[in-house]
Amino acid sequence: MSTEVLEGTVVNLEPQKEVSSDPPIEDVKVAVQKVEAPKAEPKSPESVNKFISLSLILPQSTESIKVTIGTHDHLHELRQMANERPESCYKTCFTLQHRGKILDEFAMVHTVENLVDGETVKCVAEQYSLREARLHLKRVRSLIQPDIQVNAQNGVDNLSLTFAGVVAGRDVEEDIQRGVKEDHGSEVDVTPPEFLFDKDTPLVPLFPDLPAPPPECVSSIGYSGWNPPPGNRRMLGDLFYLTVTTLEGNTIHITAVPSGFYVNKTNGKSFDPTPAEISCKGYTLVDTLKQVSSLFNKNFAIIQKQSLKRNPYEVIPVPYPTFTWCKPHTEHTYDTLRAEEAYVPNSTSDEMSLGMMSSRDWNEELQSARELPQSNVHEKIVRDRTIFRVTCDFVSMAIKGAQAVVDGNIPPLNAADDKKSRMFLWNNIFFSLGFDMKDHYGAFGGDAAAYAAIAGDLRGISLYQSLDTEGLHTLGTVIVDYRGYRVVGQSIISGILSRDQEQSIIYGSIDNGKTINSSEKFGKVLQSSSKKLHLKEHSVVGGDGTEHSLVTSYDCKGIIGNDGRHYLIDLFRSFAPDVFALGVPLKNYRGEEQDEIKPMFPCPETAHKLATLRAELIEAFACYRYVLFTQNMSAKFIKAKGERETKLKAIEESKEQEETKEIKEKDNESDNDSGCSVESPVAQSPKTFTESDAKEILEEIKSSGTARQFGSVTDTEFDMRYNPDIYTNIGSNDNEDDIKHDRQIVQEMAMFLSDSVIVKFVYELKTMTQRPLDAIHLSDLMHGRGINMRYLGGITKALEDNQEKNHNYAVCLSAVITRAAKQAFKKYIIDIPSQQLGAAVAHFLNCYHGTIERQKTASGENSPPSNPQSKKKKNKKGKVSVREPTSTWSTSTAQSIHSSICEIALRKFGYTLPVEAGQIVMPLGFLPMTRLICKAVGIQLTLRDYSENKHFTESDIMNVFPIVKHSNPRARDATKLKDLAEDRLGNGYLGESHELITDALNTMLQVYGPLHTDIESSHKHLAHISYLFGRIGQAVSHQKQGLLASERVLGIDHYETIYCYVYLALFSHNLAQTSIALRLMYRAKYLLQLIFGPDHLEQAAFDINIGLMLHTKGDSKNSQRFLESALKLHKKFHGTGSVQVAMCNILVARALAGNADFREAMKYQKHAFEVYSEKYGEEDKRTKDCQAFLSKLTQKAVELQKWLQNKEKTVPNMLVNEALPDTTISEMLATVNGIPATPSKIKSNVTKESETKNEADEKLEEIKQQGDKEDLD
Repeated sequence: MSTEVLEGTVVNLEPQKEVSSDPPIEDVKVAVQKVEAPKAEPKSPESVNKFISLSLILPQSTESIKVTIGTHDHLHELRQMANERPESCYKTCFTLQHRGKILDEFAMVHTVENLVDGETVKCVAEQYSLREARLHLKRVRSLIQPDIQVNAQNGVDNLSLTFAGVVAGRDVEEDIQRGVKEDHGSEVDVTPPEFLFDKDTPLVPLFPDLPAPPPECVSSIGYSGWNPPPGNRRMLGDLFYLTVTTLEGNTIHITAVPSGFYVNKTNGKSFDPTPAEISCKGYTLVDTLKQVSSLFNKNFAIIQKQSLKRNPYEVIPVPYPTFTWCKPHTEHTYDTLRAEEAYVPNSTSDEMSLGMMSSRDWNEELQSARELPQSNVHEKIVRDRTIFRVTCDFVSMAIKGAQAVVDGNIPPLNAADDKKSRMFLWNNIFFSLGFDMKDHYGAFGGDAAAYAAIAGDLRGISLYQSLDTEGLHTLGTVIVDYRGYRVVGQSIISGILSRDQEQSIIYGSIDNGKTINSSEKFGKVLQSSSKKLHLKEHSVVGGDGTEHSLVTSYDCKGIIGNDGRHYLIDLFRSFAPDVFALGVPLKNYRGEEQDEIKPMFPCPETAHKLATLRAELIEAFACYRYVLFTQNMSAKFIKAKGERETKLKAIEESKEQEETKEIKEKDNESDNDSGCSVESPVAQSPKTFTESDAKEILEEIKSSGTARQFGSVTDTEFDMRYNPDIYTNIGSNDNEDDIKHDRQIVQEMAMFLSDSVIVKFVYELKTMTQRPLDAIHLSDLMHGRGINMRYLGGITKALEDNQEKNHNYAVCLSAVITRAAKQAFKKYIIDIPSQQLGAAVAHFLNCYHGTIERQKTASGENSPPSNPQSKKKKNKKGKVSVREPTSTWSTSTAQSIHSSICEIALRKFGYTLPVEAGQIVMPLGFLPMTRLICKAVGIQLTLRDYSENKHFTESDIMNVFPIVKHSNPRARDATKLKDLAEDRLGNGYLGESHELITDALNTMLQVYGPLHTDIESSHKHLAHISYLFGRIGQAVSHQKQGLLASERVLGIDHYETIYCYVYLALFSHNLAQTSIALRLMYRAKYLLQLIFGPDHLEQAAFDINIGLMLHTKGDSKNSQRFLESALKLHKKFHGTGSVQVAMCNILVARALAGNADFREAMKYQKHAFEVYSEKYGEEDKRTKDCQAFLSKLTQKAVELQKWLQNKEKTVPNMLVNEALPDTTISEMLATVNGIPATPSKIKSNVTKESETKNEADEKLEEIKQQGDKEDLD
């Protein structure tokens, strides 16, 4: 939940019969909605992004191509467009010129004078420098030796895998553009693969069969051993020399000069870089090789054609590295250019920087990016894009540095210190290990506290960065878990290394509160963010007795760097403390009795004193209390208003009675003295309840201290804040009432988490309203609700009672086991030498799964001995060989590993794992549990069939990869638009939501590029709206982009990827592309079986989808197979008398009728009719339809029996199955998946002004009437 949710919000309250001080969460229905989009700003002509059409003349060509580019795009985009053309893809050394002037490629289009619509830009070839020639060689190598798939498998160059195109087989969008519609009777093979029905899900299908790799163009190409050119040749322009072996078997030597490349006279023995007798010279290396080798010419043309068919989104690097937990074994090829790129830093830079690591001042780049102006929309986009790109570069460099630190490739700054206390400096990034250096965290829990502080610090940094407070700066921070070590890499504050840390701190404490510093200037900077974070300014007293007023926790430090910027570091206690994890006894401070409170879902006490609540929980608690406050205020106001109106009414009645009495008396007097006239009193308007009365009542309510009762720090206004230091040993001069109030707020936050949030979440898991697909999905759901993972044990225990009928128990238990095993693995692997790493990892996995038989390793040797007294062996010459380092890992057994996991699970989660015969009972199958532990600790396995041989060997361990955590800067305005669009969609404003999410997506594309998690969710959002509008083609297009982004960014087996496959299949089916839809559904079903297994309720929905689609194709036999599988799952989880089972019975009956098995179909249909009659009554339309089809089946069964008795040769037409119409199948699919069945009925109206709330309500009501989601959900 956003930290700004209480600012500018509208709270919709439902009237409550009784307002209690702490109502149950399920009884309070709160809808807090953001109603303000980012403020519109006046747009200057320069700030409006327009698209113009230009003529681009390609290098060394007279032909031009038409291109479209935005005025806010960089001119570098024109170079990229030229490089995407097959005729110029290998031409790299050219400049962009307009009207004879060279353009700055890093400038934006609108900054170039006279560059308007219809103008011409020319690519002019230039002479090569050493740097340009090397870049050209790198480009040519990437074209003729494409290793994109291999790099994607290894996460090299930020490449990642995607199989969406291979799985679909055809491009649905191309079929739409060509107007191709699939015939239901086509001969396309849609037979389901048999591995979907295997008892043990195989791993090999995770990587579908890829198209054949492109042909080779050369046997080898690399730098010649004659490099570098001698002085006399450099004077003649020689840049470098190449050695090329052609496919014909000829070895040639090529000289690179500023004018191009030519074949020289050099051979293996003599050096002669002059041109060969037969002139073979070209401006590009490709032109030269075409003249030398005919096979090169032929194969390069094939590569150019294949590159045109490749989706560009499949090869664009992702923002952050993505690693896969398994990959196929590939042959390692000989490539000298790849070797040079790997071991020679900056091999493509100019001569002056060869062999030197060019360092970037990361801190200056990050802070300067945040200081960029943001006065208009364009400046905000530029600022967000700069922050994002610098952060991406910093994360990639920090990952490389952290791996080098653990591998021992970077010398420490303090080599004489203990290994755990060592610090490293590389490429202007400061690295340290996740241990308690110099006993800084001794009072909080030592190494355990240091480990937790790093993660807490990153959460605090992310929170402050999201606030984007002007004048407040944080460090770039990346956490890397690699080979058992936790490494943190941070940018370096200007001047921090040249002075003592004690002299740098002007705010906070560096010695655990002995001395505390405070700064009025720093405090003012923090004040603006403290309200959004709900931090309370509080008093602290240092060890020297001095009192200070702080906004943050005392161990949060403020530094002013040499650059004059205010930096905030050590933010690990930026959130409210978790009193359950700290072991603090809870007291009821509201009543007179000080009884201890027992929560419904406590968590075990942590090994450190730094446990805090999550930001999402704190924000939810603030919103919750604000709603209670407004409800209470409303109730008191209504009561006071009623009393005031009653009082006024009584006064008016009393006055009326007196006036009536006076009139009667005067009437009597007039009767006595008829000659005198009596004037009637002037009627006065009755006094009513006025606005001033309302203000008076509100002031009275506020003055009564209502706000403070709900956690506010003031009596008159709601301003809930907490003291982060309330449960520390630091002294305070706050009065006793304030301290008691601060403790009460923090305790009530913890109680809100335990007795409200977790209770509701457990209810959703028990009723299977929430159905996480795996432990990763479960973690995201818990974090989104503000639940810390340490409460996982209590949640798992609550699901034990009905574990056989609730797969959520297996998901929770697998999460407990995986997280405990992760900690056990880190201790196991941390000191293992690199040469034993593969064998040690394989041994751990064998122990983890209980298969610990000692087998031969890939090299044919047993595991290394653990005896440290083994003798040194001598070789034949009598020399002593180097003894291999020994380790104790080989002595680990399944019992010892499982015992360690059980101990960690009990200590961290308070949960006792189920154990049989000394080993943990795994809740999921072999591959799902293996996948979870591999993704948790960073193990990459070989892609092979593990169902036959589940024993891991050294050859099965392909690599270990880092687990990375970092801050993720967002496009702020685009994110607000996206959140607002989701709110508007939920309220039925389809057109307005479409407009908002389109604007958000356009902004995100300019900030992130095409691949990002926000891009993925925005495409899915647009696909959903397009479907509701009946624009199925657009829905398919957006869903396809969302699927590509999900696979590339999140992973090929992520739970979001599975759902993307499902919805793309549904949308494709609506376009009559059933064959493609089936292949997509097969993939989704396989992935779910891989990550969980076959017994998940979502599998039932997937089986129904496949069964109905196969029914469309006329494959009744396989359709019945999947529908019966769905029926079995629904019986298991919902019982035989449920509506879900009845619906499955109807579908199975349809499939059986397709096979002319009418008697068996009648059994299923009859069961459905009985359930519908009981649930809905005999007069319900669903019951009548069910009865009608049952009668039809009975009639057909009778006619079939007559035909069998008469033994007629032909089957009557009345016995041929009547297939369900497409509309009926689409409606069933929509019902199963919870989407509208007939989106075409929803009128497209994207204009905001034309959509009223009444129209939105009508649309939502229409959607609800079309599909009764109750049947299957």
